[in-house]
Amino acid sequence: MGYRRRLGPACGDDATHHSLKVPGDVSVVGFDDLTPARWVPPPLTTVRQPLGEMGRAAASMVIALAGGEPLPHSRLILTTDLIVRESTTAPSR
Repeated sequence: MGYRRRLGPACGDDATHHSLKVPGDVSVVGFDDLTPARWVPPPLTTVRQPLGEMGRAAASMVIALAGGEPLPHSRLILTTDLIVRESTTAPSR
């Protein structure tokens, strides 16, 4: 399961409520690598996004468009990092 922000820990609680083990029966992954992801039981695996780089790219695009300039590209791919913690495990076979 993948969840954003504060829903990741809630998802783990929900799984436990239904007698599912995190990890084991289900893996939980969040986004943004917010500080609480490290402290909830179990620590949440997350995708760290380059938020500063995303903001700078968005601002540059807005400035270009406001100035009547074309965007230099129609798609921008930025690198993310997978931060593996204890909320995920390999699937069972």
